Amino acid sequence: MSETKIISLNSKELADISQVGGKGYSLIKLSSLNLNVPPGIVLTVGFFEDWIKKIKNSDLYKEFILQLSQNNNECQIILNKIKDWSLNNLVLSSSDKQDIEDNLKKLFPDDYNKILYAVRSSSPEEDLAGASFAGNYETYLGTQFDLLEEFILKSFISCIDYRVFKYKLEKGFTASDIKIAIVIMKQVNCDVSGVGFSINPLNNDYDEAVITSNFGLGESVVGGIITPDEYIVNKISKKVITEKLGSKDKIVKLNEDNGTSVLEQNSENQKKSSLSKEQIIQIVDKIIVIENSYNVPIDIEFGIENDILYILQARPITTYNKLPEEFLTKPNEQRQLYFDVTVGVQGFEEPMTTFGSDVFKLVIHTLAKLIPGIENIDNLKESAFDGIGGKLLLNLSNVMTKFEIETITNYTSNINNLISETLLNHGSEYKNKTECKALKINKFNIIRKVPIIRVIFAKYFAKSSKSNFENQMSRFITESEEYIQKNIDSNVPIFTILEHLINNLVTYFRSYAIPVLANGIFFGYMKLKNLFEPYLKDNSELRQDFNNLIKCFPFVTILMGLDTYKLSTYLDKNQYKNKTQDEFYQDYLDKKFPKEFYIEFETFMKKYGFRGEGEIDIVNKRYSENPKTIINQVFSALLEYDESNNPQKDFDDTNSNRPEIFRKLYKFASKKGFASEFEKAYFFTVNFFQYRESPKYYIVFVIGSVRKLILKRAEVLLQRNLIDDIDDIFKLKIKSLDHILENVDVLTKEKVGNKIHEDNKCREIITTWKRQPIMFDSRGRIFSHERKEASKKNQLIGDSVSYGKVRGKAKVLKTVNEKVFNPGEILVTKATDPGWTPLIINCGGIILEVGGMLQHGALVSREFNKPCVVGIENITDIIKDGEEIEVDAIEGIITLLDREE
Repeated sequence: MSETKIISLNSKELADISQVGGKGYSLIKLSSLNLNVPPGIVLTVGFFEDWIKKIKNSDLYKEFILQLSQNNNECQIILNKIKDWSLNNLVLSSSDKQDIEDNLKKLFPDDYNKILYAVRSSSPEEDLAGASFAGNYETYLGTQFDLLEEFILKSFISCIDYRVFKYKLEKGFTASDIKIAIVIMKQVNCDVSGVGFSINPLNNDYDEAVITSNFGLGESVVGGIITPDEYIVNKISKKVITEKLGSKDKIVKLNEDNGTSVLEQNSENQKKSSLSKEQIIQIVDKIIVIENSYNVPIDIEFGIENDILYILQARPITTYNKLPEEFLTKPNEQRQLYFDVTVGVQGFEEPMTTFGSDVFKLVIHTLAKLIPGIENIDNLKESAFDGIGGKLLLNLSNVMTKFEIETITNYTSNINNLISETLLNHGSEYKNKTECKALKINKFNIIRKVPIIRVIFAKYFAKSSKSNFENQMSRFITESEEYIQKNIDSNVPIFTILEHLINNLVTYFRSYAIPVLANGIFFGYMKLKNLFEPYLKDNSELRQDFNNLIKCFPFVTILMGLDTYKLSTYLDKNQYKNKTQDEFYQDYLDKKFPKEFYIEFETFMKKYGFRGEGEIDIVNKRYSENPKTIINQVFSALLEYDESNNPQKDFDDTNSNRPEIFRKLYKFASKKGFASEFEKAYFFTVNFFQYRESPKYYIVFVIGSVRKLILKRAEVLLQRNLIDDIDDIFKLKIKSLDHILENVDVLTKEKVGNKIHEDNKCREIITTWKRQPIMFDSRGRIFSHERKEASKKNQLIGDSVSYGKVRGKAKVLKTVNEKVFNPGEILVTKATDPGWTPLIINCGGIILEVGGMLQHGALVSREFNKPCVVGIENITDIIKDGEEIEVDAIEGIITLLDREE
C-alpha cells in the first residue's frame, strides 16, 4: 500500500481535502499552527478503494442507482440494506491492518496498543467554504486498539446513511458517490470540554466569541444531552460579557473497557462553572488564531485534560451573514448602525437587484441634492445612505450626529418600531463622536427653492396647494410619457434618461409636494398621534375612535383597492360562484366579461398598470405585463362582497361619520387642554394626509416606464447571445448596461459575464444570508425585537395598528401570487407594498412581521377595516398555512387556536 493512503495529523504538508476530508484537513492544518492537537492519523479516501469497489459491484448498489434515477422513495430502505451487507462482507486486509499498526506505533511507540482512540469520520465533500456535514457521520470515542477495525467499518458505513444522502442532494453533491476518510486520534480523557464559536451565532456579532461547555467529554454538549454553561466574550477587550450556568445534570465519561457512558452529574458540579476565567480567555485566544488562519468565522471543539487545552476540531461556520467590505468597519473602529429600508419598510425577503438599488440610489441622491442641498448623501460610511448589493441602507450613526435620538424615534416609530427600540436602547453607543459634515443642510437652498410660505400659511393656501399638486403631477406624467416615447430607440444613455426624469420629478416635488406632505404628515397626522398617544393605551373606546378618525383617506393605494372592487361590480356573482380562479381568468382572456368591464379595466391600467408587487425594484413585472394578479383579486372581491357589505361602502360611511367622531374627540381634547391644537392638526390631516403615498406612486411610475424602455433596448443582448436571460441586465449597474449597449458589436459573452459578476458581487454575498435583518451594525451584529411574553403558550404578542378582532384560517404568503388566496383568510406575511392592496381588501385580517403605523400594510388595513397586528419576528415560520387563528388587534394578541394553551 502506498504511504499516502495513511497520513499523520502532524504532517508538515497540507494534504488535499479530497483525500483526507474536511475534518482530517482541519486537524492537519491546526497541528501546523502549533496548536495542541491530539496525535493521530488519517485513513484517506484512497485507503478505502477496495471497500468502495465491492459496494459498487454489489446488486444492492445497482438497485440503489436505479431507484435514485427514478426519484424513488425507497432509497432509505435500500441504503440500510447496503449498510447491513457491508457489516457482514467488508474486512480490512492484513496489509491494511499492519499499515495502521505501524503508523500508530510511530506516534505511540510504548503504548500504541494500550491507549484509547477516537475514530472519527471525515467527509471529503466538507468544503471549508461551503457545506458542513457535522452530525451526519458517526464518531466513536474510547476505542481500544483491538477493536479499531470494527469501529473503522462502522464509521465508514455512515457515509451510506440516508441522512448523508439527503444532505448531499440538498447541497448539490453527487448523491450516488461514496467517499470518506477516517481519523484515528488519541482519545483525550477530558475533564471539561465543549464548543467555541468565533462569531456570536445568535446575533452574528463578529467581535463576540461564544463558548459552551460541560464537565467530561464533549458529547453532552454537541449531542444536546444537557443545557451547558455559556460564556460570551468580547474578542477585542477579552472581557466576559455574560456567563450563564446551565443545568449540566448529565456527564459523558469514558468506560474503562470501551466506549462512553452518560452518567448523572454530581450536584456540586451542576452548580459551579465548568471553566475558569483563565481557561475561557485561553480558549478565546486559540479561537482567534484559528479564525485568522482560516480567514472565515469558525467553530471549534475543545477538551481540557489535566489543565492542558486540546483543539479537537475546527470548521467554518456556513450559516452566518457575511458583510461586504463596503459595510464593514475594522474591529477597533467605531461601529456604524444600519437600517435596511428594503426589509424594514418594503419587507423584501431577498435584496433588490443591483440595477434596482442603483436606480433608487439615484432617486435619493437627487432628492437630497435638490431639496436640502446635500451633495453627497449616497456614501454609506461618510454620509447617511447608500444602495449597495440590492440593499438600501441608512447609516443611523451619522444621522444621530445631526438629529436628537428622540426626534428620530418619534418619526421612525411610525415606519418600523424596531428602529426606535434599538435607538433608545443602544443609540448612544452607536452615535459617531464627530458631526457628519456630509449631511450639512443648505438652509439657503431650502428657503430659496422650497415654497415655505405655503407651509407657514397652509390654511390660506390649502385649496390652491392641493390643486397645484394634482395638476402639476398630472403634467409631469404627460411630459415623462412623451420623453420616454421619444427616446425608446434613441442613443441617449439610460442613465441620462433616468437622471432627466428623476431630476424633473424631484423639482416638481420640491415645488408642489412639500407643502401638502409637510402639512399632512408632520403638522397633521404625527401631531394628532402625539396628542392622543398618551391616552390610547388604557382606553379601548378612545383607541377605536382615534383609529376611525385617521382612516379611509383617499390615498392613491386605497383608491387602487377601491377601483379593484369597482371592477368586480360589472360582473355577476352567481355566474362565477362555482368557478375556479383559473376559469375566471380564462373568461377574462376570452373577452367573456361585459364590455363595460374592459373599458373600466383599461382606465384602471392607465392609472396603475406600471405598479405591481415589489414595484420599487425595476426587475419586477408590472400589472400591465401580468394582469392576472389583478384579475385574481377581482375574482375574490366578486365572491366576498355585495351591495350591503363592500369596501366602497365602508370607505364612504367612514368619511361621512368622520365629523361626528371629530366632535366627540374634540370634547375629550377640551377636557385635556389641547382642543385648539387638535383642531389645527385635524384640519391638516383631513386636507393633506391623503398625499402621503403620492411620492412613491410617481417614483414607481418612473421606474415602471423606464423598465419598458430598458427591456426593448436590451433585446439586442439576447439576439447577440451576450446574455442568457433578459433579467441578467438587472444584475448590472446603470452605467455598465449603457456601456455594454454602446459596445454591443465588440463585446463577447465572456466580457459581459465578467462585468455582471463584478457589478453583482455584493448582492451575491448578501443572497447567502440566512436572515435578512432590519437593523444591523458594521461588525455584523443583528438587532431583534425584545419578545413580549404572552400569558398562554399558544399566543403571540405584537403591536396593533388597525383595531378589531377576527378569526379565520391563516394564509402564509411570501409573494402575492404564491398561492390561491381565498376571501376571508387571514394574511400572514413579512410586509406588504402597494402590489398587495387588491389582496388585502379581500382578507379577514393581517399579521405582519415588520411595520409601523405608516407602513403600507398597516395603512391599508385601517382603511379597509381589517384587524392588523405587526412586529412579530419569524411569524411566517411560526404560523402554519391553514391553521385556525384569532387576530385580536385590540390587545395585539395572536392566538393559535389549534394549539395547546
